[in-house]
Amino acid sequence: MRFTQPAGLATRAAIAVGISGIVLASSLAVVLVLVIALTMAISAYLSDFLELAHILPPRAIWPLIWLAAAVGGIVWFARTIKQAIRNERTELFERTTPISEVPVDERSTIQSAVGRFSRQVDIHQPAVRIDPTETPLAFTMYRPVDPLIRSDQSKIPTIVISRGLLDTLSQGELSAVLAHEIAHIGNDDLRLLTAALVPLIAAETLTEDVGYTSNIFEVCGHLLSFVALVGIGVFSRGREMAADRGAVAITGDPAALATALEKIDGSSPAKPISDLREHVRSTNAINIVPTLGTEPVKSGLRSTHPSLETRIMQLRSLAAD
Repeated sequence: MRFTQPAGLATRAAIAVGISGIVLASSLAVVLVLVIALTMAISAYLSDFLELAHILPPRAIWPLIWLAAAVGGIVWFARTIKQAIRNERTELFERTTPISEVPVDERSTIQSAVGRFSRQVDIHQPAVRIDPTETPLAFTMYRPVDPLIRSDQSKIPTIVISRGLLDTLSQGELSAVLAHEIAHIGNDDLRLLTAALVPLIAAETLTEDVGYTSNIFEVCGHLLSFVALVGIGVFSRGREMAADRGAVAITGDPAALATALEKIDGSSPAKPISDLREHVRSTNAINIVPTLGTEPVKSGLRSTHPSLETRIMQLRSLAAD
C-alpha cells in the first residue's frame, strides 16, 4: 500500500507556515519592545546627565539612537537564534551513535522498516542514530552542519531513537513509531517545526541555568518562551495527529501505534538526563510523546502534543474504519 497524504494537507501546511511566521514576528516584536524600552530609559538618564553638564545635543539624536538600538536588537536576536539552534543540534547529535553500532538483529530490523516506509512515502531514506538514554525518545532532526531551517534535497534528516525506546517497545510497536517519524518527514513537518522552535530554543538559551528574572536577557527569554510555547502548541498538536494518521496509512496497524504511545507515555526516566535538561521543552516538542522533565505540560494552549486520550481515540476510529 502506497502512502498518500491526507486531504487538505497543503492547506494545513500553509496554516502551519503562517503560525510559524506569527511566532517569529511576535518574538521579534518582544525583542524590539524590550530593547527600545531599555534604550529609552537609558537615554532619559543620559539626557538628564547631559543637561546637568550644560550639554544640549539636538533632539533628533534620540530617535536615531533608538533606531540604532532596534537594529542592534534584530542583529543580536538573529545571532542568538543561529547559535542556539547550532548548539541544540550539536548537543542532541553528539550524544547519539550511528545505527551501525547496535547489534545486527536490531540494526537489520530498524533499517529494513525505515527503508520500506521511506519508499512508501517516496522520500530519501533518512539516517538513523541511537541515543543511549533509558528514556524512550523518538524524534527527527537535521544535522548540526545542515542549513538552519530549510534543507535542500541533499540534506537527509536523521531519525533518533533511544535505547530506552528499543527496550520498551515490541517490534511491531517500534515499526509504528518509525512510521510516525517517516510521516513527519513526508509531511515536511521538520522544516516547519524548526521555524516554530526558533524562539523557544533562543529563549531556553537566554534563561539557561537561571531560576529568576535577573536582567533584560532573562525578561526577553521568559517572554519569548511564553510566545513560542503558545505558537508551537497550536502548530505541533495538529502535526502530531497528522503524523499518527500517516503512520497508520503506512503500517495499516493503528493498534501498534496506540500501545506504543501508551507505553512511552507511562514511562519515566531511570536517571536524570542532565545533558538534556537545559532544552527539555524544545526536545519534548519534537519527541513522539513529551517524556522529559518532571512535569511536562500535557494540556492547554502551551502543550506541544495532543492528549494521549485524543490520539488513542483517533487511532481507534481509524481501526474501526
